[in-house]
Amino acid sequence: MDELTPGQIEILKHTVINCSNGLYCGDSPDMQKLIELGLMEFAGRKSFVPDPYFRITDAGFDRALEELENDG
Repeated sequence: MDELTPGQIEILKHTVINCSNGLYCGDSPDMQKLIELGLMEFAGRKSFVPDPYFRITDAGFDRALEELENDG
């Protein structure tokens, strides 16, 4: 299992808990690393939002659940 930074873990958990339809809005170096690891993927843009959207993958969802279980 790849070691994730606290920021990357927070993106995954936030996407599962707070984001509608598993879509996260906003790009960053942490997001790009999550994409590289196959935990998130590009989901497109909306004309009225300046930042891109990203979707959590099945592997990302599983990793987020593992991290949430470790929290509790």
